[in-house]
Amino acid sequence: MTSLAELDAVAPDIPAAIEGWRAWRVVETDDRYLLGSIVKAAYWEPLEALEAECLHRRSPLEWLRGGGRHEAPGPACQCGIYAGGLRQAGEYLRDLWSCGSRRPTVARVLGRVSLWGTVVECERGFRASHAYPSRIYVPRDDQRRTEQLGLDEIAQHLAVYGVPVEPLDAGCAEAPAVLASMLLPAD
Repeated sequence: MTSLAELDAVAPDIPAAIEGWRAWRVVETDDRYLLGSIVKAAYWEPLEALEAECLHRRSPLEWLRGGGRHEAPGPACQCGIYAGGLRQAGEYLRDLWSCGSRRPTVARVLGRVSLWGTVVECERGFRASHAYPSRIYVPRDDQRRTEQLGLDEIAQHLAVYGVPVEPLDAGCAEAPAVLASMLLPAD
């Protein structure tokens, strides 16, 4: 992983970060709580940019030829760190996929994420080489939450990311609609 300080010295491919939405799993590991990908067994370390890598499984023939390896996101691959619109992120929040992780999901959260470096537009948003959360919302009624950890405690644990973390008075199913109504300017 590359620290945020190290990335400040690298010139980006684009002049500014692209903001998008995504859903995360919250997992407990080594007595701390981390954001985890919903689709892959990848974890976001606090105060470190997540750097994409291609997790595509190579066939034995590709492996022998040394092929299949590339910088993420690859134009002919589906690799990279994803972010999209609020509605798309909400679908992942509601329909928690099994990512093959051995760590149980403590909660599901929704948030804004900054994408930078190599950024590729795709069907449902963007895929990027680097990302970091910029704001996290913790829905109130996630059935996967353990009995010992409430909404405010999850928000407190996620404060280690150094970004605003807000408990959200909405469940996972209605969180995108509630956020849209909160964030859209009133007429």
